[in-house]
Amino acid sequence: MPCSLHRLGLWPAMLGLAACTNTSPAGQPPAPTIGPALYRVTFEATWSADTHANFPAGAHFSAVIGASHRADGLLFRPGQLASTGIRDMAERGNNTALRTEITTLASSGAAFRMLEGRVINSPGMVADTIRLNAAHPRLSLVTMIAPSPDWFAVLEDENLLDANGQWVAQRRVPARAYDAGTDSGPSFTAPDQATLPAGVVAPLRLPPATGPAPDGPPLGTWLLERIK
Repeated sequence: MPCSLHRLGLWPAMLGLAACTNTSPAGQPPAPTIGPALYRVTFEATWSADTHANFPAGAHFSAVIGASHRADGLLFRPGQLASTGIRDMAERGNNTALRTEITTLASSGAAFRMLEGRVINSPGMVADTIRLNAAHPRLSLVTMIAPSPDWFAVLEDENLLDANGQWVAQRRVPARAYDAGTDSGPSFTAPDQATLPAGVVAPLRLPPATGPAPDGPPLGTWLLERIK
């Protein structure tokens, strides 16, 4: 019995010790959790006869679509086959399948919020907003280069948390261009020529209106601005 009482008497002291040691190093309070952020995303389309050769009539970009996501929530991977959603977006500007793929990513926890905008003539500008959080600090967006066989412009896996773990206030990123690897048409207005078997997603280099190819000016710019 005395032994049991002695053990019981230790519990208050042990609990007090645990409480005293549950602090961060050097007695500092725990680091604050980074809250979510709301960004305005502006796509400034600059593709024109002045910037690129063979500029087609009726040039435009399809409705921008994408998501905030984790590192494993990518919409596509260069060097790999395009998904059905990326193929349909790149060939026809149809976002139905890609919308479903993003919803599936969100259900698994890999994506957070979806953005879907509207068609934009080029040159031109379109803006929308999207929310990110600390677990999903990356942003990927895609839009068909239209008309084209299967070419698309992207904001590719852009991480908006800086090296100090803070949200970036503003960033401007040139739009990259890719070939989805599903249509072999060689020009903007070429008839459908399905690539069989399909190739992989690969960088697309369009010749500029003046100067040497392959590295011409970008088709546009993404402006990312934190508004909340």
